[in-house]
Amino acid sequence: MRTAEKKMMDYCTYCPKMCRFACPVSEATKTETYTPWGKMQIARWLTEKKLPLSSETVLPLYQCTNCLHCQVYCEHDNDVPEALRMVRKLAIANYAAPDSVFQVGKNFSQHNNPYEMDIYKKGRVPGLSEWANKKADVLFFPSCHTVHHFPKRLNTYRELFQKLNIQNITLLKEPLGCCGEPLRALGFEQEFRELAEVQYFSLKKFSHIVTDDGECCVSLRDHYGNFGFRIKSQVVHLLEFLEPYLKHSNYRTQGKVKGRVVFHDPPFLSRYLHLSELPRKLIAHVSGFFPTDLHMKGEDTLSSGTEGSYDRIFPEISEKIARRTLREIEGKRIKKLVTACAKTETQFRRLSKAVEVQDIYEFLNEQILLD
Repeated sequence: MRTAEKKMMDYCTYCPKMCRFACPVSEATKTETYTPWGKMQIARWLTEKKLPLSSETVLPLYQCTNCLHCQVYCEHDNDVPEALRMVRKLAIANYAAPDSVFQVGKNFSQHNNPYEMDIYKKGRVPGLSEWANKKADVLFFPSCHTVHHFPKRLNTYRELFQKLNIQNITLLKEPLGCCGEPLRALGFEQEFRELAEVQYFSLKKFSHIVTDDGECCVSLRDHYGNFGFRIKSQVVHLLEFLEPYLKHSNYRTQGKVKGRVVFHDPPFLSRYLHLSELPRKLIAHVSGFFPTDLHMKGEDTLSSGTEGSYDRIFPEISEKIARRTLREIEGKRIKKLVTACAKTETQFRRLSKAVEVQDIYEFLNEQILLD
């Protein structure tokens, strides 16, 4: 009997590469092997033991950003990242994955996050103790990427919550730092299971869990349950949580923003959570205008090369993927880009000096004035 993953591999193998153009990695590398067709063909051969497991044969399995763009154009609705993940487990178990993958695993064993440091090192993230609210039953779960790249941003969130009179929300007193999604995506299944179990007992007492990252939201909402740790709390993205407050709270705004602003949809927000219109509506609500759209937008958005920890594994190709979006923005002479993903923001900021890149929560907080 074929598994769901094996069925997807078969469908991809015998498909005439209808989604080839949708894969950011194959477009950036111009390599047929890295098309969804090529990756799934190799995955099928590995599961059928027609190819030996080695560092060379498993390399294509990791040439995927987990952005799910190929599924948009798939007649069979194949989930290529999930099928590849099942074979990545074999690569991890047989020590055949790229060295950079094992480095991410090592970082987790040392710091409980994908980075080479303790992101909550004492004094690094200001204002943590001020979040303590023992009576709060809503937990704010900032992504490790936000805390790593923008440790002071938690103050922005706190200020935004205060402006909107959001009081029933708190942080974990001793945060673990990461939901563990990079472990799951890269094939470290046992390590993810162990981390999810620990997190589960810390999170289950809250009525709502709010996170600012699409990958975190999907992992806590869906993947924990798949591993036997279903969180009964309602897990929502921060944009969903803020929507009723932004619509019904009394506050003043800065008014019209000068110049054109473009919004980039992070793939996990748009394709996994299907939240494409919401960020645009919230921007319009506080500023009076809808942002300009890129040529590929919403559920058809382009990858920034950072999803699924791809930027940690293949940084050079990751940059090539991101530059495709930046070329369009710079070509249209748009001076400001807003996004809703810390990794994407960091990538775009580093690669372009011509475009101001801003986090959507920074934008909202900047627009809303205190009385």
